[in-house]
Amino acid sequence: MNEQTNASQPTAEIENLTVSLPVPGGTLEAVKGLSLSLSPRETLGIVGESGSGKSMTALALMGLLPPGARVEADRMQVGGADILTMSDRQLSADIRGHKAAMIFQEPMTSLNPVYSIGRQLTEAMTMHGQRYDTARTRALELLHAVGLPDPEERFSQYPHQFSGGQRQRILIAMALMNSPGLLIADEPTTALDVTIQAQILDLLKEMREKLGIAVILITHDFGVLSHHADRVMVMLKGEVIETGRTEAVLRKPQHEYTRRLIDSLPKAHSRPPPPDGTALIEVEQVSQSYKFRRGLFSPIRTIEAVKDVSFTLSEGETLAFVGESGSGKSTLARMLLGLEAPKAGRIRLDGTDIASVPDKVRAHLLQPIFQDPYGSLNPRMSVSQIIRRPLDIHEIGTRAERAERTRAVMEQTGLSPRFFHAFPSQMSGGQRQRVAIARALILNPRIIVCDEPTSALDVSIQAQILTLLEGLRGRLNLTLLLITHDLGVVRQMADRVIVMQDGQVVEAGMTAELFAAPTQDYTRTLLASVSAL
Repeated sequence: MNEQTNASQPTAEIENLTVSLPVPGGTLEAVKGLSLSLSPRETLGIVGESGSGKSMTALALMGLLPPGARVEADRMQVGGADILTMSDRQLSADIRGHKAAMIFQEPMTSLNPVYSIGRQLTEAMTMHGQRYDTARTRALELLHAVGLPDPEERFSQYPHQFSGGQRQRILIAMALMNSPGLLIADEPTTALDVTIQAQILDLLKEMREKLGIAVILITHDFGVLSHHADRVMVMLKGEVIETGRTEAVLRKPQHEYTRRLIDSLPKAHSRPPPPDGTALIEVEQVSQSYKFRRGLFSPIRTIEAVKDVSFTLSEGETLAFVGESGSGKSTLARMLLGLEAPKAGRIRLDGTDIASVPDKVRAHLLQPIFQDPYGSLNPRMSVSQIIRRPLDIHEIGTRAERAERTRAVMEQTGLSPRFFHAFPSQMSGGQRQRVAIARALILNPRIIVCDEPTSALDVSIQAQILTLLEGLRGRLNLTLLLITHDLGVVRQMADRVIVMQDGQVVEAGMTAELFAAPTQDYTRTLLASVSAL
């Protein structure tokens, strides 16, 4: 692999960029007067909340803005080419994938599910006139470089046959197929486990040094930027409000918004020990397994998702389950919610075997909050209908009493009355998650099961939701079971932690003690992977 040349020339330059988008009732300036310059082997971190203009800036550099978008700039060049004067065909031939490449947030939606990864990788070069044999050799070389196991054997496999971290590695290899000088990584690790996130970020850093490329790293997490960016650009409502060397911005932020973003990162709190309450959940040697086959004629195999897990959750306590994808956390949650029956072992809710607890009784005792607020809300129902729905199902109160209860729980969760007749599509991610929390609270449950409740949210919105959950826990004497891979969230929220790997409990203890002195190598690996300031 050849290093990029002409290191004295900036890899990318933008002067006074403005991006305008047509919206109902007018025009939205998504980016306003932005300028930047990026040199080879430099990483620029662009940080800000959703809607700040980060991705629009990246899409403008790639010529991938949505139809109707208007671009104005004094100068915009990538690899010495003036992209303002280029047609879409010229951009496809000379810029995209050649001088600049982009890695998107969700690898499964960026890869074609009906084509093998080998075909998708080689097409990145054959479309630019290279021979297939040359492209295949290059693809295998890059798959080795990004650490994909057995690339020769897996070359003909399809995206669904890889894990999330492996798919992201494939996307990085695809982006590097034509040796671009600029690599844009748009939230490349948001949906990944903390250990996989660390591996992907380290891989980007290694590729930058080995190939001499420049990197734009778009994120909302200052913890990530503190370890992987040379310079930081902070954006708010389309404008750059602060920029500088990463260490200087983190140590002495000049703008109030920057300080607020940094302060939004989860922090450890000294919390009193929870009272010795009644055991609301008792899990004894629970196991769960599934049968599957890889192909029509393949033998049936068994995967053990949960193996001999035991724990108790006491009233008023927050217990966190942590571990990578596939560790069994969500499977355990489904069994607690009564969505699956364990293959072995026993689960008791408030002293009663879960198998004998009627669904409606269980709903009054225990309610879930899921990871994706948009996916868990009915888009055809208004906010008031969504929140009120459990009262309708259980036939609780009159119509007027249900409406009053709905308004009360909306106020409790910080939802403005103006959202009463709104629909989920008209709300932000944080507002939708508040709707999901309100729906979970409407029946006054004693236990809330939170399955990755903030992983899809900006860091500042995450802080608001965590503060809301902590406040509700205190006011309503809620018991929380928190499932997450974000150890920062665990440190802020949980009284106790249970660490899971491959369906088994590998370590458990009080949060402060486990973070200070983990006893297992796997726990130490998880803690070492956290991108903290």
